[in-house]
Amino acid sequence: MLEMRPVYTSYEREEYTAPFGIVPEEDKVVICARYPERFVGLAYVALNGETGTVCKLSLIDGYEDEIDLFLLGKAMLNYFDLHGVQYVVYPDLENESEFCKKIAVRLGFRQGSDGVYRLNLTGYFTHTCQN
Repeated sequence: MLEMRPVYTSYEREEYTAPFGIVPEEDKVVICARYPERFVGLAYVALNGETGTVCKLSLIDGYEDEIDLFLLGKAMLNYFDLHGVQYVVYPDLENESEFCKKIAVRLGFRQGSDGVYRLNLTGYFTHTCQN
């Protein structure tokens, strides 16, 4: 079963960010996605009050599973929501793969006139359809 969770030890943070060439920074959060036998991806994010920033949302090279990336994205958004974030920006989405862009749009990110992708989390997890 796929497990997604924030990691806090410096060893785990370094282990999970290394395949992406990221040196973990103290003010950023690493959310890993892994099966019991292997690591498959991460969300690397920053929180600043009511605004959250997606620095990286990706699966490891050679592993493209739409469902796993979508679930990792939902877990990332849930983490933001639980920490009081209302607005999420994904400033570098234009530089990501088409695979990643497709999943971000499915998660609800929309490109603004300035080219930055944003998502408003107000009601994202609590809105229910009336029909």
